[in-house]
Amino acid sequence: MGLKCYFHKEFIPLSKAKVSISDRGFLYGDGLFETIRVYKGQSFYGKEHLLRLQEGAAVLSLIFKDNIDRMVSILNETIRKNELEEGFLRVTLSRGTGKRGLYPAECHEPLLIVVPFPSIPYKNQDYEKGFIGIIVQTTRRNSFSPLSRLKSLNYLDNIIAKIETQDRGADEGLLLNTSGDLTCGTVTNLFIIKDKKIYTPGLDSGILNGITRQIVLKLARENNYVLKERPLSVDELFKADEVFLTNSLIELMPLVTVEGKPIGDGNPGVITKRLRSEYLNLVRQYCNRE
Repeated sequence: MGLKCYFHKEFIPLSKAKVSISDRGFLYGDGLFETIRVYKGQSFYGKEHLLRLQEGAAVLSLIFKDNIDRMVSILNETIRKNELEEGFLRVTLSRGTGKRGLYPAECHEPLLIVVPFPSIPYKNQDYEKGFIGIIVQTTRRNSFSPLSRLKSLNYLDNIIAKIETQDRGADEGLLLNTSGDLTCGTVTNLFIIKDKKIYTPGLDSGILNGITRQIVLKLARENNYVLKERPLSVDELFKADEVFLTNSLIELMPLVTVEGKPIGDGNPGVITKRLRSEYLNLVRQYCNRE
């Protein structure tokens, strides 16, 4: 049986989903997306992802009428119809079709798409050895732009950074902002550990407030770690004891080398492993809710 996606108010075979050439998401990147992990047939923090989608739509003045409960039910039905036990959902919201030009005139029908993916692109050995990173040179985050805090369909800066990352043989590229401070990876949030204290760039540096980032901040506080959100320099990165990355698919990934230089002893760190264990415990508790 082929996969089915939710496409503009109905479920259809994924192979038959077609977007109009007049769709503004296609023409201008005028829309948003979310990536939601599925464990044991349940969307993990799905409601929180949808709330962020809703908040982003408000920033873009994108009028979207479906309420959160309705959207959660769409996620659940997508999982059920595809018998998705482990994997993820990609939720895409486009402003839809309208008149030509930048101003979104007569765009009254946003397009919501939910696509299931029945696999995860990371393996146990990735966590055992950790990621190799670089400092991206081809582009920087604009901390003054509201888009730096949204998962918009226009991801060209991230794409340019990812191309450089791949061309230089790394797993993840770290982006600086226009002030030269560290911000995030191409698809991840960044955490630095020094002297058992945890540091991460603040939202004003020009980062997306990742759902996994928020969960890790909460777990760190619950486990009594000193936690600081503030600007971080490249020098602090190289002097760190441990570094790790987060997003919904990657969970917590150790970053063990950057620009050919080892972080700490060049192996996944103790605190990183502990926080990942706490995260996986939370996943189990979440999936076992009554």
